[in-house]
Amino acid sequence: MIDEETAEALGAFFADGLITDVLYRVRSGKEADVYCCAAGASTGREFLAAKVYRPIEERSFRNDFLYQAGRNRTLGRRDKLAIAKKSRHGLSMREGVWVNSEFETLAEMHAHGPSVPEPISRSHSALLMEYFGDADGAAPMLQRLKLERDNAEHCLRRIVATVTLMLDSHRVHGDLPLYNILYWSGEPFVIDFPPAVDARFNPNAYELLMRDLETVCDYFARCGTVANSRQLANAMWRRYRAGALGTG
Repeated sequence: MIDEETAEALGAFFADGLITDVLYRVRSGKEADVYCCAAGASTGREFLAAKVYRPIEERSFRNDFLYQAGRNRTLGRRDKLAIAKKSRHGLSMREGVWVNSEFETLAEMHAHGPSVPEPISRSHSALLMEYFGDADGAAPMLQRLKLERDNAEHCLRRIVATVTLMLDSHRVHGDLPLYNILYWSGEPFVIDFPPAVDARFNPNAYELLMRDLETVCDYFARCGTVANSRQLANAMWRRYRAGALGTG
């Protein structure tokens, strides 16, 4: 069912007993493929999601330059130079940075309580995390649904709270179209964090925050729940810059 590269990327998860089988592919994107896996007994779960990243030279993330500022600041000079030259070592390092960035963002966000998948483990080119769905299939993407107004109001509050908590931890998602929000058991779950940027070091953070909120608010307006994305972004950013975001 899976090719050799995918099997290699997931090898460590099999070896550690975290997964026992790959059941089906949930989604295929420009950056990665996501699979539903049978979870190992030690995890206490029935299913886990395995995200396998494509080789970085095969990816086609839009406006990649918006997300790179500040991302490599912890690397040594040799690694930074290799990434700049796009050497084989540089591409490998950049791939590792991309995976680590998503894992660390998920770990911090999940610890703070927003609606994101719990990260379980990672390899150089794959991420294992909580699965939203059941034996019948994965949770639907928000873009495929039109919520009733009462539930739409609840979900909008939850998503804005998640974006706020992210920013309070200096992070901006940066790529929040509706297919990166899942809907399960009456709740929204934000996914797909590789492009998340650090607002302290990326000069494009405010622009990305604004774009995220515009996308979300446009959707909920169609469900009868109106919110002003610019006002939300400006108020959130102003409180963040003042160090008062977590004070309510």
